[in-house]
Order: sequence, then C-alpha cells, then structure tokens
Amino acid sequence: MVDQAVVNIGGPEKPRTLMEKFRERYNDKDVDKRIKLSSQRWIRYLMIFQTPTQLFMFHYYIIPYLFEDYDDWTQYYLKVLVTYTAIQVVMNFLCTVMYDTSITNTKDRPDVPSLTDRWQNPPDHFVPLLNQNGSAVPIHLSDEVDESGFEWKFCEICKIHQPPRTHHCNMCNVCILKRDHHCYMVGNCIGFKNQRYFVVLTFYVALIGLTGGCFQFKYLQVFYYPDSSSWTDFIPFVAFYRWIFGTVDALSLHVCIMIIHVYLEFIFGFIGFVYFNSQLAIISKGKTLYELTKFIPVRNFNSINRNFRSVFGDFWALNFLFPMQLLFRQRDDGKTWEGIKLDYNANLQGKTN
Repeated sequence: MVDQAVVNIGGPEKPRTLMEKFRERYNDKDVDKRIKLSSQRWIRYLMIFQTPTQLFMFHYYIIPYLFEDYDDWTQYYLKVLVTYTAIQVVMNFLCTVMYDTSITNTKDRPDVPSLTDRWQNPPDHFVPLLNQNGSAVPIHLSDEVDESGFEWKFCEICKIHQPPRTHHCNMCNVCILKRDHHCYMVGNCIGFKNQRYFVVLTFYVALIGLTGGCFQFKYLQVFYYPDSSSWTDFIPFVAFYRWIFGTVDALSLHVCIMIIHVYLEFIFGFIGFVYFNSQLAIISKGKTLYELTKFIPVRNFNSINRNFRSVFGDFWALNFLFPMQLLFRQRDDGKTWEGIKLDYNANLQGKTN
C-alpha cells in the first residue's frame, strides 16, 4: 500500500500534446540520424535510376528526333559526347564514394608515434610537397605545434589523435582528414582524398542536369504537349495514371520517364551548380566549408594556383577531362599545411566581441 501511494503521489501522467511529441522527435539525434541516412539512400537510388535512363533517352529519342535535320556524323558525335559525360559522372561518383578519407585507429599500433610513422612514409596516393629549393617539406611529429599554429587533437569518440584540420563526422562516425562537409547527395564525407572527384562530379551533374532537362523538356513540348489534355499531364503521378489507363494517346512509358527526368534533372542540375561554384570559391581561398561554417580563423597565404594544386594535384584542370590521380597526385600529405596559418588575433577579437 505504501509503495502504491508513493507511485501515485504525483497523480496520473499528463498526456503530451502533438507539438510536444513533435519537439521530442525533432530533438532526438538518433531519429534525426536515421532520417538523414534514409534520405541518403533514396537520393542514391534516384541517381542510379537517372543516369542510365537519361543516357538511353538521349540515344534513342532526344538526338534522333530533335536533331533529325542534322547529318549522321553530327548525331554520332553528339551521342559520343553524351556518353562521355555520363561516364564522367559514374567514374567521379565512384571515386568520391570509394576513396576513404577517414582516419581509423589500429589495434596493433594505436599509439601516436606509430601514427606519425605512417605519415613519415605516406602511401602512394601522395607525393611529397617540395620547397623552392627542391627539398621536401618536413613533416612534424604529433606532439609538436608547427609555426602555422595547428596542433594535433584527441578525438574522444574514435580514441585517436587527429592531424590538423581533421574533424569528426557524426554521420560517418569517423574522423575525416581535412573535412570539408558531409554530402547527402553522395552519402559520405568530402575530405582530403576525394574532394577533387567531388568537384568534377558537381560540374558534370550541373552540365547534364541543366542541359539535359532543357532538351527533354523541348522533346515533351514538341512531341507530347500538343496531344496532351491539360498541363496536369506533366505531373509524374498523373502522367503514370493516365498512361496505365490509356487516357492520352501520345502518353507512353518513355514519356512518363522523361517527365520524371525533367524534375530530377533541374533539381540535381541546380544543386550541382551551387555546389560546384561554392567549392571553387572555397578551394581558391585554401579553406574548407567546415572552417567557414565554424568560423575557424584560418588564413591562407598561398596563390590560387597553389590552392588548386593542393586539391587536384599538378595540371589540375586536366581532372575535368579524366580522373588524373595516377598521373598527377596530390602534393600535400593531408597533415602539414604550408602557407596556411591560424589567425589568433582574429580569434581573440571574435571572443572579445
């Protein structure tokens, strides 16, 4: 009886309102992470659906019908150009996803000296950065603080020492070397080893998305819209419904897919255009998106060409023609940053303000 009285002393629990349940769910980090991971998978599915079907539409409908007045050789080279851009998207997407830019701990040698030993002998992915006199830039040990002001930090989650400009990603649950941002379009973090492929990927996504959307919209306008019943035929769900029940004669499966393409291409093209231009602006300044959003006082004294070489390697413009990792590797090691310093004066000024 005493225990029952103690339990009921506060009275019955007050039912929560719908807004309170929404706030609780919104502030739940686990639920938020599951939603974001689910959205990443769906975006990947859309991209997997978009690339081959769009290439098919251009080969069998767009080029033969919209460019029927051109000779066969012109149509042939147009098909080669479309195929080349599609291959560029696939290659750079795979490189962005498959190049692991994280730093993982090792069970056999998890201590800091062994970690620095690995940096003293960098993998084949990198070549040493040379000074003006031709000597290699020295690599500092983890317990040192070089003249740039950067220092190693310890990640309590990964239980590993982080090199400078390395940050932990809560979505990937690993520490990312020179972390720029977590991209939900590709489903992983963009960092030191895969940023070059991500930038080229955004360029071709913007190119294919905006131009492809215009051409497919033109095809629908010429060969579909005159026979459609209303503007609602351009809504994907309505178009599929009328295609299944045959209410519109000109409506076929490839037209329904094109209608979906128009929406997806303009969305992906616009996002790619924004990402591509923002990445070029950030790389030219020698900074990362993470440093800009977190107001980390990083100052870059290198030239724009040097900043692009740090991301793309030598002859960096050739990366937009073909992934050039095997020929022109990155000169930086992902740990030592020549010409980049922390501006302590700006940091102190920000704290006083």
